[in-house]
Amino acid sequence: MGSRCRIVLFAPNEAAAANAADEAFDEVARIEQILTDYNPDSEAMQVMRLPLGEWHPISTTLSEILLISKMVNLQSDGAFDPTIGAITHLWRHTVKENRIPTEEELNLARGASGFENLEIDQESSSIRASTKGMILDFGGIGKGFAADRAFEVLSQHSYRSAMIDIGGDLVLGDPPPERKTGWKVEVQTGMGSTEFISLSNCGVATSGDIERHITFEGVRYSHILDPRTGIGLTEQCAVAVIAEDGTTADALASSYSVLGTENEALSMAFPNSTVRFFMPQD
Repeated sequence: MGSRCRIVLFAPNEAAAANAADEAFDEVARIEQILTDYNPDSEAMQVMRLPLGEWHPISTTLSEILLISKMVNLQSDGAFDPTIGAITHLWRHTVKENRIPTEEELNLARGASGFENLEIDQESSSIRASTKGMILDFGGIGKGFAADRAFEVLSQHSYRSAMIDIGGDLVLGDPPPERKTGWKVEVQTGMGSTEFISLSNCGVATSGDIERHITFEGVRYSHILDPRTGIGLTEQCAVAVIAEDGTTADALASSYSVLGTENEALSMAFPNSTVRFFMPQD
């Protein structure tokens, strides 16, 4: 998914730790092969090339993340939407050409996006698309989801004092033996400052555009797109979310980045989550 994965765990000995970590890394690789849109042979990419209007079986993993994504999409009023891969791929292409998409290009990409064009049958674990050219892009949730699954593997080996870090999205287990207050987490606000906090048994995700953006004709466009418009965000903002798990933290950080403010529906749907916004200083 275009990110580095790091695993830290405490085990009786190095061999036991290595074996458990290898299994967790294998699980991350398995999920990547299902979700990534950087590999045309991933399951998510292949299934969207199948004939329109027909039901196609998918893995339980892909079905699960799609159902979670659809729920967050509804709660966020469309601010979170992994069906907009046609739009994100368009921006990747135009940024390489040092330009932004034209309105005509955006209209075509928007027409190939939206959960209204994708049916999900949980019982049969299958999907049916009704629009040509749809691409699934799980960049706003996939890292947290993979980190959760990797932590589950470690937990099956009874190694709960562990940390999974995938591209800065964290899943934290029990505190390290020498630090009972929790894991020391560095939060980069994206505004030139850093904060530290001790946490355990939760997911942490940050979202912002400090490193990835393009300036065109004097306007700064973030790599984070608003699914409702197809345009990169132009108001600089960084978001940090602490949630019960990595999947939720990742999806909420993506959602709140687009919304730019607290959202009552999301707060009610995920009452155990905490969000902080970091804005540029005047």
